[in-house]
Amino acid sequence: MPRWIRIDTDKGPLTALAFVMNRNSPVHTGRLAPESVADMLASACGHWGSGADNLFNTVTHLEARGIRDSHLWRLQHLVAERLTRDGD
Repeated sequence: MPRWIRIDTDKGPLTALAFVMNRNSPVHTGRLAPESVADMLASACGHWGSGADNLFNTVTHLEARGIRDSHLWRLQHLVAERLTRDGD
């Protein structure tokens, strides 16, 4: 579910949109291997767009702001591999 949250930055507090999951929900899977997450993101699509597009937008926008998340980039590479493989 999308939620507006308050974040602290070097320039002061800001409001940001975060996507959160209730860990007590029966649909919460718990921890999954990155390969399993990549499989799902490569084929997922919903009201907020495709999982692959949302991940790509997230990592590129973070990178543009000087934030490099190695875990998200690894996931991005795994998703890209699946999309390339499945597109052949």
